[in-house]
Amino acid sequence: MASATAASSLASAYSSFFAGSQQLKAEKNVSRIYARFSFGGLKKKVKKVASPKSKPKPKPKARAPTGRPLWLPGAKAPEWLDGSLVGDYGFDPLGLGKPAEYLQYDVDSLDQNLDKNLPGDLQGNFIGDPDIKPSIQPYSEVFGLQRFRECEVIHGRWAMLGVLGALAVEGFTGIYWQDAGKVELVEGSSYFGFSLPFNMSSLIIIEVLLLGYIEFQRNAEADPETRLYPGGKFFDPFGLAVDETKKDRLKLAEIKHARLAMVAFVIFAIQAAVTSKGPLTLFVEFLGKK
Repeated sequence: MASATAASSLASAYSSFFAGSQQLKAEKNVSRIYARFSFGGLKKKVKKVASPKSKPKPKPKARAPTGRPLWLPGAKAPEWLDGSLVGDYGFDPLGLGKPAEYLQYDVDSLDQNLDKNLPGDLQGNFIGDPDIKPSIQPYSEVFGLQRFRECEVIHGRWAMLGVLGALAVEGFTGIYWQDAGKVELVEGSSYFGFSLPFNMSSLIIIEVLLLGYIEFQRNAEADPETRLYPGGKFFDPFGLAVDETKKDRLKLAEIKHARLAMVAFVIFAIQAAVTSKGPLTLFVEFLGKK
């Protein structure tokens, strides 16, 4: 009788031990584990093991004001406009200069033995290549901050030439800038009253070839600084940009005049569309009414 009782106790402890180990194995990924073992009436209770609490993430610190002038007092500059570009006043209300981010996915499943191939998982995101490559299309990213700066400077230079030409032509010849092409077609090619030895078609061909060659040479340059400010005896014959401090001041003056000229030419175009008159004529009429 005693031997039967001892055997049953051992069997109970043996089964309880394995039952407890199976419970541990099944719930090893749970933060609370209870294991009970029975060895001859002795019971143990293992209290819950609390998983370590993750520390709260620190709040991002506010950026200290840099003190640089902004386009609007009290405005906050976007993070991609950090003031490194000359003439950067933090103006980008539409967020066009924000670096474009792309989602990168794994390759889709292409197992022909499966009834359904699952799409690739999301691997993360990446930013486009900002480097410039010497080619017809040097920028791989269309909406890039450096490309926007290059377009702004080039368009601004054309606008400065256009505003000066519109005022000079009207002041010296009395012909409005929007009517200059009509005069060329009727009276022949001329410049400041001097006739030119070629017609309008020849002039267009010369401009296309000349500007095409210039753009080809510019796109062959991979350095963004040299693309905009080549310098040398052709583009800086007086050596005004030799000094780096003076060069930055000249860059700032150029970008300010370029922006003002682009706005001015938009006003010229609106005036011509509404009144069919030139800017000088409208300015004289405005002074005469005062």
